[in-house]
Amino acid sequence: MTRQIPSMQNLEGADNVWTVRRGNLRSTAVALADKGLCLYSPVEKTSKAFADAKAVQFLLAPNHYHNKGISEHVTTYPEAALVCSDAARPRLEKVTGRLFGSLSALSNALPPIVDLVEPDGLKTGEVWMVIRTGSEVVWVVTDTFCGVLEKGDDAARLGFLKTFPKYGLQDKQRLSIWIGNRLGTEVPSIVVPCHGEIVRGANLKPDMLALLDTL
Repeated sequence: MTRQIPSMQNLEGADNVWTVRRGNLRSTAVALADKGLCLYSPVEKTSKAFADAKAVQFLLAPNHYHNKGISEHVTTYPEAALVCSDAARPRLEKVTGRLFGSLSALSNALPPIVDLVEPDGLKTGEVWMVIRTGSEVVWVVTDTFCGVLEKGDDAARLGFLKTFPKYGLQDKQRLSIWIGNRLGTEVPSIVVPCHGEIVRGANLKPDMLALLDTL
């Protein structure tokens, strides 16, 4: 039986953002200012989904745990630059045996509608993308939140991975303050997590704050 290659899907409401999902994991592609692509959290066995897309120029490992798809994507896109946060770099380089550049080159290549942000209170060097496109504000996140869709639910809701408090969280108060301050500036209408479902809606701010209270 021929293995089906996951397909690249446009994120509804965001013309410059695409996602590829394999199982419960998701990789997100964002258009660069020069029409190339940055792949956020490359997932194993999905690199061919982007083979017919615009040139992949950056591979972003969004924390030090999301590294299993790196080697495959480097082979597929040997000219792409590997980047990560300073905090994630030591473990990523040790585990993968590859060198990772800083986020500055990627930041300079992104269009003005995209920002890279590093949440406070985590211990994995996690990086998010904040994308403002049309009427949408999109948060692309790694392990801090996941998307949950239970049987019978009409829409996905935010949740936490069972492993997040132990392996991802360093300081609950610092994370809660950072996210609260961020929400005071702008509220996402879409959250695209690396794990689970994409979450949409007008209640993401209260839902996020309530979820943080459960940590």
